[in-house]
Amino acid sequence: MQSVSASFLDSQSPSFVLAAATICAFSAWLIVGLRGQAEIATTSLKRWWLLVIAVVAGIGVWTTHFVAMLGYRTDIVLNYHLETTVISAAAAIIAVGIPLALSTICTQLWMRFVAGAAAGLGIGVMHITGMAALEGCNQSQSIGFNIVACLVGVICMAMACALPRRANPPVVTVSLVVVAVCGTHFLSLAGTVLVGEQVDQLLPGIQGALSVLTATGAAILLLGTFLAMSAAKRFETQETLHTRVLATALRNMSNGILTVSATEVIELYNERLCTMLNLAPGTMTRGMSLTAYLEQTGSANGWDGDRVARVLANHRAWIVKDDETRVEHVFDDGRILSIVCQPIDDGAVLTFDDVTQAREAQREISQLAYQDPLTGLANRRSLVEHMTQASESEQPVTLLLIDLDRFKAVNDTFGHGIGDRLLAGVAERLNEMVGEIGFVARHGGDEMAVLTRVGAEASETLAEHIVAEIEKPYTFDDLTVVIGCSIGVCGTEETSSPADLMQRADIALYEAKRHGRGRAARYTPGMMEAIADRHLLENELRIALAENQFYLAFQPIMALMDDSIVGFEALIRWEHPTRGTVSPATFIPLAEETGLIVSIGRWVLEEACRQAITWPTNQHVAVNVSAVQFRSPMLLAHVTSALAKSGLPAHRLEIELTETALVENGPQLVHTLSSLRQLGIKIAMDDFGTGYSSFAHLRDLPVDRIKIDRSFVASAINDKHSMAVIKAITQMGRDMSIPTLAEGIEDADQLSLVRSFGCDAAQGYLIGRPERAPLSLSHNELTYAA
Repeated sequence: MQSVSASFLDSQSPSFVLAAATICAFSAWLIVGLRGQAEIATTSLKRWWLLVIAVVAGIGVWTTHFVAMLGYRTDIVLNYHLETTVISAAAAIIAVGIPLALSTICTQLWMRFVAGAAAGLGIGVMHITGMAALEGCNQSQSIGFNIVACLVGVICMAMACALPRRANPPVVTVSLVVVAVCGTHFLSLAGTVLVGEQVDQLLPGIQGALSVLTATGAAILLLGTFLAMSAAKRFETQETLHTRVLATALRNMSNGILTVSATEVIELYNERLCTMLNLAPGTMTRGMSLTAYLEQTGSANGWDGDRVARVLANHRAWIVKDDETRVEHVFDDGRILSIVCQPIDDGAVLTFDDVTQAREAQREISQLAYQDPLTGLANRRSLVEHMTQASESEQPVTLLLIDLDRFKAVNDTFGHGIGDRLLAGVAERLNEMVGEIGFVARHGGDEMAVLTRVGAEASETLAEHIVAEIEKPYTFDDLTVVIGCSIGVCGTEETSSPADLMQRADIALYEAKRHGRGRAARYTPGMMEAIADRHLLENELRIALAENQFYLAFQPIMALMDDSIVGFEALIRWEHPTRGTVSPATFIPLAEETGLIVSIGRWVLEEACRQAITWPTNQHVAVNVSAVQFRSPMLLAHVTSALAKSGLPAHRLEIELTETALVENGPQLVHTLSSLRQLGIKIAMDDFGTGYSSFAHLRDLPVDRIKIDRSFVASAINDKHSMAVIKAITQMGRDMSIPTLAEGIEDADQLSLVRSFGCDAAQGYLIGRPERAPLSLSHNELTYAA
């Protein structure tokens, strides 16, 4: 036999080259499909898909190689080493299939590029291994051709794996894989030369062996194709189901949804989005650009070009961001859309939610939290926040705390409906007066507050203006109502915190009400301490009542007809263990303010009756009863209880009341006095001629004695007006058959004067000082000069 040399390309059958390329293309198409299925497979199935990809890719490359080898028609003695041939198939799966499968799950571009390059290099490894299986001849390969062949495989496979799969058509990937496999194979073969013994005819055994091997590879590819098609069919069914579910969800979801690609192409949307954006049906289509979509939205909502440009710029900024974007867009018709942009690998998903009603509900909740629903003013919470803000910014402000006088009487007389309208009217006047210089709030009940930035002098002027304005009549339908107000004023220069400011303004308000109401009072140093002393005194007053620290002193009452002692006035005294003797002028007003006077008055009644029962039967005891006691429904019970416990006859008890009580408790007082007189108790009008004197009181009320105030007696000697008052009261008492008593008799001239006017009785230091154990004095025991 003769030794010959031949190149592969010179002896290659065109039909087998075409067959090899066809098998390679078929394998590449199958690989692309399998990679797509692997991407959407669940986690548990993904590894099996990767294994199938590795096997199909390796066998496809291996089959392509040996189909091309079948087309070699030289007369050189050839044989294939079985183990090396099998190893080349394994090398194809390991070096080509595994990197190609791993590229499917790589998320980064560079990782897919590297995996593809490794697969391309693996094609060269498989080719060289397959060529090493040839036996019976010598072969020489060109290193240059092999390097170029490997570079073609590396570059094409890297590009096939690295290109974006969604934006890249499958034909491109298939073409790159075919070029990579066939290019590597045929370029390497172009530099390969075989040298061997020439024979006269082809060796059928060799061709048969290759046919068996390639048929096995083809069978594997067919099996892979069948499996892939079955899986694809199943996944297609699932995808159809998922598509239907997605379409149903998109149609019925309450949110609008929009998917935009990285190239600003609309990929997905729903009809709810069109409704939210006022877009007509058919306006939006899949595949339209983001710019066209926003131009249509702007046209539907009346936006100008600048606004559309701003919105487009915003969308572009959201899409390229790495994190989620949340914004709210307010339309001209008042609707509010909440927009969430979530970036994804190839663009972004935007969801739209109409939050108009939710924001309106939040505004209503905010109004309830910070606004008084009746007057429309800010409420206490808002006032506190404004005070806190002023304190934190160290901005000087002045607080005016306003309490409406006689408001309760309006509510009780005309009902809460009128009371509510009155509060609204007061709020309106305050808003008009304060204007831009302050903040008006309802502090609670019938209390208002004004927080103003003006100085001390201007704030006091404002307070006086408010007092005058609030006192003007309010007209509701045919009803006219008149009230007043008291105001406490305090500035931040006198405080250290918002709570301190509120407390001191409240103290100033208390002082304004204590001094007659209808006025404004500014906090001054010492008020806080005075309030603390009052609280301390109140506690001590309660202790005094519980521990019997009170006692009664009795001042005699003398009849001027025969200068006999006809009774005693019971006067309460307090012997404090540390303060000593506390004047009634100090603790009685406090007891009336706190309501303790009711309990103290009960003790006075019981103690006075208990001691009076030991006196001569012609002497009575006079007990002062305050206006607060007359307002209490317990007064009758206290009086009857004191009489019952002591056994004192009712006609020996005389109740003294002031004219202030007559004004405050007209109808109720008439009823109470009538009930007392029915019991036989006598009624005396104390301090007559001062305060709210009215002859109607003497005409309408059951009075048994008139007590002329000591102020008239003290000045009567030198003041003809005081003398005239005494004379008039005495004469009026005679004409109405009501005995009169002159208080404050301290010298003989005063006694002679009231005696000459016809007074029936007298009381004062000249007659006798208040004593703890009264003496039943007669006129012979008096020390005054007759």
